[in-house]
Amino acid sequence: GTDKYIDYELKRTRATAIENAKAVAKVEVGKLSEQSNFDSSESRKELMSQIFHKRDEITKDVFSKVVKKVEAFTKSDDYSDFLEQSVKNIVEAIGDETVIYIREEDEKHIPRLSALCKEIKTDTSITLGGCKGVNSARSLRADDTLERRLEEQKKVFYATSGLSVTGG
Repeated sequence: GTDKYIDYELKRTRATAIENAKAVAKVEVGKLSEQSNFDSSESRKELMSQIFHKRDEITKDVFSKVVKKVEAFTKSDDYSDFLEQSVKNIVEAIGDETVIYIREEDEKHIPRLSALCKEIKTDTSITLGGCKGVNSARSLRADDTLERRLEEQKKVFYATSGLSVTGG
């Protein structure tokens, strides 16, 4: 379903980015080792700074592309099904008394979603889409927003892209 679509798009974009990142990292490391004063502390700091900057550029580029795909997804017909499944999952996880929070742009989905939970409210902190749930009676929260999913993917991206940098 929709989760698979988002995961697929993220994985596809991440795979491309990883290949690009590895190529860039190889070139950058090659430049580093060619520098005759590589062993000096100041030079090493400067070079690490350049690599961090390049890593940030690559990451921003990858995730700006992913955000565009996610925004297109939220305008598709599949998004309504995604929201419905997300609400069901949250209510199942934290209970029937859950209040669901969606972004203002998703208010048109309230008629479809309102039968699935206690109440639906809008939350301006949700910018990309998805929803959050709060069950005050049980002091439980759940976050299935698309921005949270992207943040999780960013962690995976750093861990698997070959862009982690260590200053040896």
